Amino acid sequence: MLIKDALKEENGSYILEKLLKKDKAWLFLNDTLKVPKEYFKIQEKVKSGYPIEYIFEEVWFYGDIFYIKEGVLIPRDDTEIVVEKAIELIKSLEEMGQNRKCKSNYNFPLKVIDCCTGSGVIAIEIAKHTNAKVIATDLSDAALEVAKKNAKLHNMEIEFKKCDLFNENVDVLVANPPYVETSWQKPNDFEPDLAFFGGDDGLDIVKRIIKKAINLKIKNVIIEIGYNQKETLSRFLNNFDCKYQFFKDLGGRIRGVEILFG
Repeated sequence: MLIKDALKEENGSYILEKLLKKDKAWLFLNDTLKVPKEYFKIQEKVKSGYPIEYIFEEVWFYGDIFYIKEGVLIPRDDTEIVVEKAIELIKSLEEMGQNRKCKSNYNFPLKVIDCCTGSGVIAIEIAKHTNAKVIATDLSDAALEVAKKNAKLHNMEIEFKKCDLFNENVDVLVANPPYVETSWQKPNDFEPDLAFFGGDDGLDIVKRIIKKAINLKIKNVIIEIGYNQKETLSRFLNNFDCKYQFFKDLGGRIRGVEILFG
């Protein structure tokens, strides 16, 4: 197969760029050359369902490149809106603090927890774009290993903790927890079940996070949820003294909820 033929295939350009260590312009200028043998092995593996992110151990998120490996959830573009919402909230609180409007309610720098951090991308982007002190938690040793490597890669100072959800009061809690219904099929067989499934309606862990946030008197909470969970979660939240609003991803589907308690 020639490069020009491979460029027509899905992921063809990306695979060749990684294998040959050349950019796309070079590939087009040299498209009559033969592709390396490794190309076919990788394409076969990808077509069988194996994530290409695991093959090259990298993933793009929020305009940055991160390390990833098998056993850790691959960040999705849809989660970027959760990061945007968190950064927006944190910056607004920081601005209020500078104007001395909420000094009695918050300590500065703000303390933020990224619960169920996985690869650490949410924590890292928050740390990169705000002045907050960021704590990242997870139960998975593999996830924490990857998250720590990513923090070092991006030169971000983040406190990592292995624990069940979280165990301290903070100013803002952000979470992308497992929220997929157990009846649903995963997009592939290689990402960990632990990072996907959240019970029959997908909200078991989401509800635990909310209850724990209430018990620890955490005021601001942002959680990623599924597009079909708005009504069920609304009924649950109506049991508490809080204000909440759902937000959508770029595809126009419900992607998360922002909650203000008390």
